[in-house]
Amino acid sequence: MQRLVHKPRYSAFFATILTVFTATTVNATPSSSTHFAQYTSSSNVEIQYPDVDAVLDISVIEMGASNRELAERPLGSTGTRLKKRINRLTALESNRVYFENFNKQNYRKHLDDVTASLAELADKAPLKLFNKNEQLAYWLNLYNMTLLREMAYNQSDENIKYEFANERNSDFFNRDVLTIEGQALSLNDIKYDIVLNNFKGNENVIYGFFTGVIGGPSLQPKAFTGKNVLGQLKSIGREFVNSNRGTYYNGRVSALYARYADFFDGENKPALIQAHILKYIEDDMRESIEQAAPSELSMDIVDFSKAAIIDDRVYAAGLSYNRAALMATHPVLTTGFDNLRFSLDDIQVLREINRKYNTARGTVTVNDLSESEATSAEK
Repeated sequence: MQRLVHKPRYSAFFATILTVFTATTVNATPSSSTHFAQYTSSSNVEIQYPDVDAVLDISVIEMGASNRELAERPLGSTGTRLKKRINRLTALESNRVYFENFNKQNYRKHLDDVTASLAELADKAPLKLFNKNEQLAYWLNLYNMTLLREMAYNQSDENIKYEFANERNSDFFNRDVLTIEGQALSLNDIKYDIVLNNFKGNENVIYGFFTGVIGGPSLQPKAFTGKNVLGQLKSIGREFVNSNRGTYYNGRVSALYARYADFFDGENKPALIQAHILKYIEDDMRESIEQAAPSELSMDIVDFSKAAIIDDRVYAAGLSYNRAALMATHPVLTTGFDNLRFSLDDIQVLREINRKYNTARGTVTVNDLSESEATSAEK
């Protein structure tokens, strides 16, 4: 796949450089961020990501901007006192991923091919040849595709909810999963070494990392590009800050801001985080954040549930419902869910998610699935 696009004014110049560096052996250095610190500010070479776009297009369900709505309380299922445990504050937010695709061998193979192609790009054209925006887009795309690949291959052994909650000490995030320019890298190497140290002064980079969970920034349906990455990150940041995942009443903000404090360049981290949030916040939560002393911000909003349509790691009763009626009511679910059965709590969450999905696309008519329809036998 041809990823590099050379603009006419510099095409001959960069063609020569690429030829020279492709044949050059690069020695590893102790620090990954030091190894990847160099860049060419005058570079006009662009990297294209049609394969990343293709993966995201079949994987991401856009939920639209938050309206600060709380999910309904779980109803529980007939014949049991057990209910699905959800975070009502955030259950209807964040783009979702068709994790069911991960069970398909051809999908996993495609993720393998995409991540391998991204890694090989740096062998053919060392990253020092690109400007910083192109490098940033590359690292974010590489991180997100690699995380999806690792989740696809380890879903039976790894619970992303608990792995991300313990991210800094997690084997899942700390084990080497890539080799770029001779450097063995983990997901945490990319996030907390390369991007953290080489893109100081741009705290918006935190919004580019997919976390696999609802409480993090949304995975986007399109790849980052060098031309658009800064605008893309601002847009994701604005959506996150103006959602229940990012901010809420009484000076509450996402716990991720505490985790990502090192990305804010300066000494007084709480004040820097508060100022950053105030740049983006647009709704009634602004006054609550603005009036709080920086040290009094409660960085405690969390939702580490998997960013799936239904989180199969939480309790769901094993009752079967009318799948045909459910699918007719929830067209967003018609791909990749042929063999699923849903509990009444699942149906309730799915109904609300579908309503948000349709609202985000300008659809105002929402068909409800009655309990009698949901519990009727399949024909």
